[in-house]
Amino acid sequence: MQELRIRNQSQQIYTRAISSAWRNNIQLNDPSLWQFRDPEVEEKMLRDADIRHAVGYRRHLIAGKDWHIVPADAASARAPMAVEIATELVKGIEGFTQSRMNLARAFFSGARFARIHGEPRVLRIGDGKPRTWWVPTRLEDTDKRMYRIVPQNDDGELSAHWERWDVGEVTFAPESKMDALHTIKHVYQDDEATLGYGSALREALGWCWYAKEHVFQESLAAVEKFAQGILVAKIDGARDAKTDLPNNELIEDWTGVLEDLRARHVLVFDKSDEVEILPGGGEGWQTLETMRAELCSKVYTLILGANLTTAASDGGSYALAEVQENSTEALIQFDRETLQETLSKSLIGCLWFRNHANLVELGIDQERPLFNITQEKRQDPKERAEVASTLSAMGVDLPLNEVLEQTGFSAPEEGEPIIPGGSGVQPFGGGLSDFGLAGGETAAPVDVQDTALNGAQVQAATDIIDRVVRDVMPADTAIDMLITMFNLQPDKARRMVEGARTFEPVETSTESTV
Repeated sequence: MQELRIRNQSQQIYTRAISSAWRNNIQLNDPSLWQFRDPEVEEKMLRDADIRHAVGYRRHLIAGKDWHIVPADAASARAPMAVEIATELVKGIEGFTQSRMNLARAFFSGARFARIHGEPRVLRIGDGKPRTWWVPTRLEDTDKRMYRIVPQNDDGELSAHWERWDVGEVTFAPESKMDALHTIKHVYQDDEATLGYGSALREALGWCWYAKEHVFQESLAAVEKFAQGILVAKIDGARDAKTDLPNNELIEDWTGVLEDLRARHVLVFDKSDEVEILPGGGEGWQTLETMRAELCSKVYTLILGANLTTAASDGGSYALAEVQENSTEALIQFDRETLQETLSKSLIGCLWFRNHANLVELGIDQERPLFNITQEKRQDPKERAEVASTLSAMGVDLPLNEVLEQTGFSAPEEGEPIIPGGSGVQPFGGGLSDFGLAGGETAAPVDVQDTALNGAQVQAATDIIDRVVRDVMPADTAIDMLITMFNLQPDKARRMVEGARTFEPVETSTESTV
């Protein structure tokens, strides 16, 4: 009961800190512990090779390779025109991939800003008529330290506004409505305690970075000790005969001489003296190595949600790597969705405001679409090819471009030499020529050596042919399955199926002769 009577001060500290922050009428300071300790801590963290690699990798994944505009209301008849116009306008942004990468850094910094720059251009989009459109040309990356939030307390009514640092005037200036319209503010995991500046991963990462820096410094200092060993000298007169105390003057003289000799990689001493080099113990170095590995693992876990690389290739390590890859993918998809929401609100919102007159004329001013980053996960080409072959053998129609993209190939261009997919029925419907994609020179057919079938495969092939004979499976399906599953040549598979269908067994008499 004594513990229950003790007042918990957490609530009082938090509420008074919030009130104090809002009542100063100067600015809401970024509640970053590490930036308070070191204003350049973020730049110093990114000089660490492991942190820079992991942060850069996550930024690449968040930014994505492909993007597209999607309608806010797919059922609207005017939505396709709105999507087309927004797509054409966004395409005008120079270095848009790098701009998305810059905004993706918000997970590490807490927030990242960008200024939208544009110019008027005459375009024929929408209904084909020439109109003057405001087209974005670039997104200027801006550090969040260039902005601050200024609170206002008018007789108890709290409000706040953003101010931006004016480089020329060397002061903060209030942000106008037009400035706010042309500014993308991507704040990551904003909550009350972050005061509008976002939750930065560097706050948790700082402790690992701090320990890693010290361990690395100790490792560098230990290199000389463990590599050169410990020099031990036994000399006469090291202890004063009168006082029985160490002869400090003699010891210092010997230390200086030995250090100088070892620096020149030579040792010279009297034969009556004993000098030996003891090898450095490996226990200390092993401890430092273990700490470095543990801290690197924590860094990767914090940033990527996983600490196993894709190099894991067998046993439990491979299975765990697959699980952690899914964990990383879930984390990246969340970050992409938050970036999509920001760009839909700020970038697309700015375009719709600046081109409002044209949009009203076209009747799509209420059809503002959404920005979308393709949720892409690294695919195994072999695995995707096997899935496509199986689905095709089952009679499922597949989009050729998607199959080629997921297996790492591209459709051949007109006049480009090709390796034909074979003659007859193909797993994907007769090869590329059936889609009108293959034209021009044709390379010589590839001679694929027949593959011998084992007993189980022979039985499975026999069952497939038997189903055709009993009219429970279409002949074309059986031919596709023999080609896909058993790597048979198309003409051989066709002969097997057609031969079985036309085969008529000869009736033999069972009567015995005397």
